[in-house]
Amino acid sequence: MKQVKNSLVSLEPTYISAWRAKNSDYWEAEFAIERWSVSMQCDETTCGEVIHMIGDIEVVEANVDLPDGGSIWGNEEMLRIQAVFPVPPLFRISENVPENVKKQLELAFRMYWTDVSACVARLRTAVERLLDDQGVPKQRLQKKGKNVGTMQRMDLYQRIESFTKGLAHKDQLQGLRNIGNLGTHGTEDVEDSDLFDAVDVLEFVLTGIYDTKTINAKAGKLKLKTVKT
Repeated sequence: MKQVKNSLVSLEPTYISAWRAKNSDYWEAEFAIERWSVSMQCDETTCGEVIHMIGDIEVVEANVDLPDGGSIWGNEEMLRIQAVFPVPPLFRISENVPENVKKQLELAFRMYWTDVSACVARLRTAVERLLDDQGVPKQRLQKKGKNVGTMQRMDLYQRIESFTKGLAHKDQLQGLRNIGNLGTHGTEDVEDSDLFDAVDVLEFVLTGIYDTKTINAKAGKLKLKTVKT
């Protein structure tokens, strides 16, 4: 992926320029506001997909290089991405993944650029849609207490336990549920590293459920193949 030549445009709002001109003695670097856009293009000749990015700037303290070869700590403006279209996937989604799961993944990929917590919350929703696709019930018959015999709603923890009983992926799915819960509550404890761990885990689970099943089915067909007489 490379930047399209001369596509980077950065503009300062008029109200900021006017305020700085009138209050130059009080101006601080952190007051700076700019809006920018840029176009990127895939450098694979068979693809050439164009991606547009927009954002603002963030002023950070950095070690700035000086013309004489030295350096000094100072403020530096960094481009901060706020939106991307079309959104590049955080991992390749297999053709075998059902549409209701794929839709949640695509929403999660879109939210990564603006809200990490919302992104992992969408990954949690993708787990719920996965369980729906696998026929895991949302209710179960209550066997104890005063409401014996009535249908009781199952939370995601219980649905995962039901789905993974005697099977693989229990710890992976419960881990995704947990980080997704944190994202749902908007906690700042969800970091980029947590998100990418969740992405790796979910990709592994989806491969194990949808792609392995297909491979095993094909292997089974080969095993049953007989010599024609």
